[in-house]
Amino acid sequence: MILGFDLFLSSADKRPRLLCKGVLRFFLSCCKHLPTLRFHVVERTDVYSITKYVLLLTLLASCGKEKPAYTTLTGKAQGTTFTITYQDSLARDFSQPVDSLFRLMDKSMSLWDSASVISRINRNEPGVVADEHFIAVFEKARSISETTDGIFDATVGPLVKAWGFSIKKGLPPPDSAQVDSLRQLVGFQKIRLENGVLQKTDPRMEIDFNAIAQGYTVDVMADFLEKNGVKNYLVEIGGEVRAAGVNERGSVWNIGIDKPVENEKGRPLQTTIALSGKSLATSGSYRKFVERDGKKFSHAIDPKTGYPITHNLLSVSVIADDCTTADAYATAFLVLGMEKAMELAQQLDLEAYCIYEDGTGALQVQATRGFQ
Repeated sequence: MILGFDLFLSSADKRPRLLCKGVLRFFLSCCKHLPTLRFHVVERTDVYSITKYVLLLTLLASCGKEKPAYTTLTGKAQGTTFTITYQDSLARDFSQPVDSLFRLMDKSMSLWDSASVISRINRNEPGVVADEHFIAVFEKARSISETTDGIFDATVGPLVKAWGFSIKKGLPPPDSAQVDSLRQLVGFQKIRLENGVLQKTDPRMEIDFNAIAQGYTVDVMADFLEKNGVKNYLVEIGGEVRAAGVNERGSVWNIGIDKPVENEKGRPLQTTIALSGKSLATSGSYRKFVERDGKKFSHAIDPKTGYPITHNLLSVSVIADDCTTADAYATAFLVLGMEKAMELAQQLDLEAYCIYEDGTGALQVQATRGFQ
C-alpha cells in the first residue's frame, strides 16, 4: 500500500510544519511493522509563489499485522488419502485432533476394523449400543433410502461382499440363485434402531456405510475446524470435499473433477469448479471395479436387482450443503443412471454433473445449472 501526503508549507506560517511532524509521529507509531519507510522532501515554487516546500510521505507496505498463514495436513486414512488446508489466526497444528477423529470414525463405521461398532453389529454381538456417529449416519442413510425409493440402501452389505467389494475378495461372482437369495437380506425397512441397539428381521443382514461414511467424516472434520474458529478451509478425503471461505490467494477454492478414463498417466481433469460454503462428492465406476474371467464388474450395485450397474454413466459429481448428503446421492445417482439421476437432482434442488459414454465411446457431459 502506498500512502502519499502533500503538505504545502508557507514560509510565513510554521503551523503546517508542526502538523507535518505530528503526522509523521502518528504513522511511525501505527506502522511499526513496516519494513520500509521512505520520506522525500522536495523544494518547489508553484505558479502563485505560495508554496516553498512539499513533503511526500510514502509508505511502502501495508499497515497492520500480516495475515495468518495456511496450514496443510496430508496423510492416509480410511483406505485413501486426505488433505486438510486451513487458515488459523492462532497457528495451531490440528494433526493430533484430526488423527483422533479418524480413529473415532473407524471405531464406529469401519468394516476393516473387527472391533468397530458396525462390525460387531454385523456379527450380531449382544448388547452392542451404537455411538452418536453411527446413529447420525444410520438416520441419514434411512432418509436418503426413502427419498431414492431404496436405490441407496446401506443394507446392501451382503451383496457387496458377494461381488468382492469387501474384505473377502477374489471369490467368483455369485450366480443368479445366490443373488436372489441375498436380495432378501436387503431393505432398510427390515431394520431399526431401538435405544441405540440395531434390530434386524433377519440376523444375516449386514450394514455397509462405505457409500456415505467418507462424506460424513469430511463433515466431522469441517465442523471441528469451524468450532475452533476457522473460517477458511478445505477438507478433502478420498476426493470428497467441503470448502469454506477462500484459499491462500484470497479466491474461492477450485476443485477438479477427474476425467473417467483408465490407464492414463496422472489424473487428467474433466473440469474444475469454484467451491465455497458447499460440498462436492463424486462416485464413479471407472476405477472401482473387480475383474472376473476378463469381465469387469462395477462397485455400484443396484439393490433392487442385486447386480452391478451396466449402463453408460461413468461418473456423477454432486454439490450439496454438506458432504454426507453429496456422498450418498452421488452413489444413488450413479446407480440410477443419467436420466433418472438428473430428474431426481432437480426435484431435490441438488447440483449434479454426469459424465457418460455415448454410442461412439466418446465422453459426454450433462449437468444441472449450477455446474454450467
